Amino acid sequence: MRRRRSAVFAAAVLAVAGLTGCASETAEPVATAASTPSITVATPNATPTPSVSAESLAANVPGSCDELGTASSRAETVGGLTAQHADGFVRPAPANATAVLSCNWIQEEAAVLLIVSTATDTDVSEGLSALASEGYECQAAQDFGAHFCTRPGDAGDSEDVVVACDDVWIYLETVNVNARAWLSDIAAQIFA
Repeated sequence: MRRRRSAVFAAAVLAVAGLTGCASETAEPVATAASTPSITVATPNATPTPSVSAESLAANVPGSCDELGTASSRAETVGGLTAQHADGFVRPAPANATAVLSCNWIQEEAAVLLIVSTATDTDVSEGLSALASEGYECQAAQDFGAHFCTRPGDAGDSEDVVVACDDVWIYLETVNVNARAWLSDIAAQIFA
C-alpha cells in the first residue's frame, strides 16, 4: 500500500509539473480550509487561454465510470450511492463537444452527475469564456493545471463545477455530496 501511495504521489507530482502550460503563469494560490478537501485555485484570468498540446488529453479519459479517480476517493464520494442511467443529460459544454463518458449516481437526497466531453482546444477555451454569463466563476487551478469553474447549483446543498484543459471538459454536478477530492483525482488522471 505504501509503495502504491508513493507511486501515486510521484505520478501526481510529475503530472502537475508537466501541466504548467494549462495554467496561467501569473496565478497566485488562494488558501483553502484544511477541514474540507478542496482544489487549490489561483486568481481568475479575464480570458482563459488553452495551451497547444502535441497529444490529445482525450486519450487519458477512462473507459468506465468505475475507473474514475482513485478507488478510495471514488468509494468515499459515490460508494454509498447507486449508479443510474446517465445518457441524455444536457449540461454546459463547449461547441461541437462529444460526451465520451457520462456517469450518474443517486441515493435519496444525494446525487453526483459527471460528464466528460472532448472538443477542440479553441472550442474548450471559448466554452470557458462563456461560463461567466451562466453564473460561473473561473480560475486557473494550480494543482492539476486546468481551469476550474464553479457556481452554486439549483438545489440546496448543490454545486456545478467545470474543469477543462486543452481538448477535455469535465462537468460535475453534486447534491449533498462533497466531491472535490475525487474531482482532483480525476483531473490529475486525465490531465496527466
